[in-house]
Amino acid sequence: MHLITHTSKFEQELVGLHSDSTSSKDWFYDSVITILENQNISHYKKSDTIAEAFVSLDSKLDYIKEQQKLLANLKKQMELAQSNGKEQVAKALSSFGISKIEGLAYSSITVSEATQKTNSKLLILNEKALLHAGFFSVILDTKAIEQALLSADQRHEVEQFSDLEITTTDKPASIRINKRKSLPSEPTQIQKAA
Repeated sequence: MHLITHTSKFEQELVGLHSDSTSSKDWFYDSVITILENQNISHYKKSDTIAEAFVSLDSKLDYIKEQQKLLANLKKQMELAQSNGKEQVAKALSSFGISKIEGLAYSSITVSEATQKTNSKLLILNEKALLHAGFFSVILDTKAIEQALLSADQRHEVEQFSDLEITTTDKPASIRINKRKSLPSEPTQIQKAA
């Protein structure tokens, strides 16, 4: 898929919502109302016009995700090539006893000394003996406390030591685009919201 495709005016207005401004939302809302009020096009065309913009956006997002994966892979390859290249140049310069070579366009290339980095990784050989020796910590079981607060039986055990903060997040109404596997043989009716 190519990212450069014909973009309808409606889709351009949909993409304009990226600014998250009230004016862009109002503008897009008015465009939807204009489509819905247009008596010259069928209900099917209205639905298809709106859905087409979202499906086109989905397609572009999929393309971008795929390109991001390819670019991430290319970045890893280039970083590895750069690292290996620097090592090989350092090895070649060192083989001639050169620690620094000067240039005209670039000041110089300097060979850095080889270094070692030590990392440690803990290996547990006898967990039971370490626990018995006191190498453990006690932490609260927050899930059990939450369940106790929600249950009538155990609430009295934990309510003076904890509380459950409940927050409500409002999510505005949205739409879902239902894609057809094939074209319909019979038209369907518009369903009005109750």
